Amino acid sequence: MTIAEQKKSENIAEYVLFLWQMEDLVRALYFDVDSIAEFVKSFTPHSFAYEKEIVWFKDLIRRMKSERVEQKGHISEIHEVIFELNYLHNTLLHVLKDKGYTALHAAAQTNIQEYINRSDGKSTNDVEVCLTALYGLLVLRLKKEPISDETESAMKSFSGLMARLSHHYKLMKQGEANFSMN
Repeated sequence: MTIAEQKKSENIAEYVLFLWQMEDLVRALYFDVDSIAEFVKSFTPHSFAYEKEIVWFKDLIRRMKSERVEQKGHISEIHEVIFELNYLHNTLLHVLKDKGYTALHAAAQTNIQEYINRSDGKSTNDVEVCLTALYGLLVLRLKKEPISDETESAMKSFSGLMARLSHHYKLMKQGEANFSMN
């Protein structure tokens, strides 16, 4: 199982963030398979796992090129997953009125609205806002940039909401979700 497959089966929000990070990596390495292979060697000691990761990266490169997202944007799979997550998000809030999820959303709502205001409306829904903000935090941490207490607090609210949404998504995909009314 590749790292991507593992993330997809365990936590869909982490999967989306991982894909965004790998798209950026592929772009930074100019789609060069040899450079990507060197990167993969740094964390994949076993040849079988290494080969699976290389195949996965080659497929990502193929998809990025065929979908014309070499410079910016995301592969269609990411958009589909975010659409599914947003649909589930709205179902949990407005149809099922899941109390735990609604409480997490309420705790994150002010931060979500503030992020939407700062991003000039580029993010179109709450799920995309949370994921985009969490990816921004990841990038800041990789750059070893300082992160304010206010930002940390906002990110915790986003992370909690996405963790709960990912849990519901996993249950839904496994056919274990109980969508009965509270």
